[in-house]
Amino acid sequence: MTVIKNENIADKPRASGKKITGIVFAVILLLLAHYIFMLMLWILDRYDDVQFDQILYQIKSPVAGTSGGLIGSALLTVLGIGTLLSAVEIGLYLLISGRLAPHLKRFKKYVAYSATRVATFFKKRYLTVTSLMLICSVMIFVFRLGVHAFIYNAIVHTDFIENHYVDPDKTEMTFPDEKRNLIYIFLESMETTYADTSVGGKITENFIPELTELASNNVSFTGPDGKSGALSYIGTRWTAAALFAQTSGVVIKVPLNFDVYGTDGTYMPGIATLGDVLADAGYQQTILLGSDAGFAARDTYFTEHGDYKIIDVYSLIDEGKLPEDYWEWWGFEDEKLFDFAKEELLRLSATGQPFNFTTLTADTHFPDGYPCRLCPDTHEEQYANVLSCSSRQVYEFIEWCKQQSFYENTTIVLAGDHLTMDPNFLEGIDENYVRTTYNCIINSAVEPEKETGRQFATFDMFPTTLAALGVEIKGNRLGLGVNLFSGEETLTEKYGYDRLESELQKSSAFYIEQFYDDKAKSDEDE
Repeated sequence: MTVIKNENIADKPRASGKKITGIVFAVILLLLAHYIFMLMLWILDRYDDVQFDQILYQIKSPVAGTSGGLIGSALLTVLGIGTLLSAVEIGLYLLISGRLAPHLKRFKKYVAYSATRVATFFKKRYLTVTSLMLICSVMIFVFRLGVHAFIYNAIVHTDFIENHYVDPDKTEMTFPDEKRNLIYIFLESMETTYADTSVGGKITENFIPELTELASNNVSFTGPDGKSGALSYIGTRWTAAALFAQTSGVVIKVPLNFDVYGTDGTYMPGIATLGDVLADAGYQQTILLGSDAGFAARDTYFTEHGDYKIIDVYSLIDEGKLPEDYWEWWGFEDEKLFDFAKEELLRLSATGQPFNFTTLTADTHFPDGYPCRLCPDTHEEQYANVLSCSSRQVYEFIEWCKQQSFYENTTIVLAGDHLTMDPNFLEGIDENYVRTTYNCIINSAVEPEKETGRQFATFDMFPTTLAALGVEIKGNRLGLGVNLFSGEETLTEKYGYDRLESELQKSSAFYIEQFYDDKAKSDEDE
């Protein structure tokens, strides 16, 4: 009798199904590996010295209003190039593993190669190879963008902020009998570097001569060299963080487990800011942005802290002051920004109440800036032309302000928000050069005790701005900032840049309890 061996035919489809599942999983791992790697390359190419806290902040805050060109560039790099690389590598894998042998039977040498140990090795280890590629991509991303440092600092606790924070709500402040108006202009990416031809690289001449003249003829706090300005610390190095730091005296910290940056309708509810102080003093307040105010929750911040009137690209379209389909750069160019600023200032001044008008330029945003119709073509670099154009427009706007009836009782603050993120324009400058942001205070109510030889941070602008309005601040400190008009020692002068930078990165229970208010506590209870 012939015995027929009974094979379990049902196992074959099951094995085939596992194989297909394994291949699909391997493709997913490969795509993730390339997407993560290309995302890192895109970030490093687009942003200079970016930290993980900035990336996390953007994830945890509203992204409406992000430049379409920026999003398009990210999608093209990450998804487009990442997918293309994956497809090429899948093709190479199929070739190296010998899996193409059934389709290339006429190539005898390749068919013979497909049976070798090398081909067999790769054929059986596609999951291992793609897993290793994903692990490598993640590790490179983590260390190149400082995720490991962020995690370390989230674990290490400090009481530095608690020991040095001065609460504006608990600080005695005395306004002058006649309250001065404030015009605060945040200058996008405006550095003192652009005027210093000694730094080398592409800084071949002073690209901001008008701003340099304004700084020379008015109050401008500088370091021992008479050139440098404010230092940018961790948590102040992107626009939303810079606006927050200069108006609150505190850096942005982005814990993983809390979200109070606008997505839930609140923004650091426990902190007192410049807007809060001026609102309590009876000021009308407006912020004008040439973009979507909802981007990074700026509308939430300025509404919650000071009840600012918000003017942005969408509100101006709704009012019919811009065409419905108008969109240039991040919304509209600075030429229009200054025209709208003049209109709003005339409205505010006509009310007879003290006012705080705040605005933010945008043409000098990276990459390469926005060359408007007013920009000359006198420099080799587009960014240099945009910087020069911005310098001239700001100067002309200040000259217009000086001709207005409100000027005599108005203080104007010009402040770079942060260092430029354009990684190419400052390529080649002296690596030991300390880059700082621009500052200039025009028509101040007081004179500084020491204008040069200072070492200070952008968050020192909070009490300094109030002092420029003639406000007397008991102790000359608010937030982590120091009134630079006084002779008080700043935290930078007391501890040095490296020590202060280190302490500001560490976890602070006080920061959460003080500034996140009851929301943080309720989240913890949940």
